[in-house]
Amino acid sequence: MQEKVVFKLEVFEERIKRRAMKVVCDFPGVTLIDVKEKGKLKVNGEFDKFEMTKKLKKVYEFVDIIAVGPDGEPAQNQKLVKKPEPKVKKAPSYRGWNLGFFK
Repeated sequence: MQEKVVFKLEVFEERIKRRAMKVVCDFPGVTLIDVKEKGKLKVNGEFDKFEMTKKLKKVYEFVDIIAVGPDGEPAQNQKLVKKPEPKVKKAPSYRGWNLGFFK
C-alpha cells in the first residue's frame, strides 16, 4: 500500500541536502519526492519508512518522521456538491421592436 511520509530535515548545508536526496532517490519503491517546504521532505511510495529513517540518519543525525498517512489527497475523497446558480431575469431587448423614434 502506498503511503505518504513527511520527514523533518532542517539542513542548511547544500552538501547534506544532496546526500539526503540521493539516499531517498536510490531507495526502492519511492514514487514521488517533494522538498518545496522548508525543513520538510515528503516521500510517497511503497517502502519501509523505518529503514529510510535509519539511512537518512547516517547522512544527518537529526531526522524525524513528522507524519504518516495514505497516499490519497483529501480532495479526492470528498464529493463536490454543486450549488444551483440563481436565475437572473434578463432585461427586454428593444432591438426587435419597431418603434418610430429608434429608426
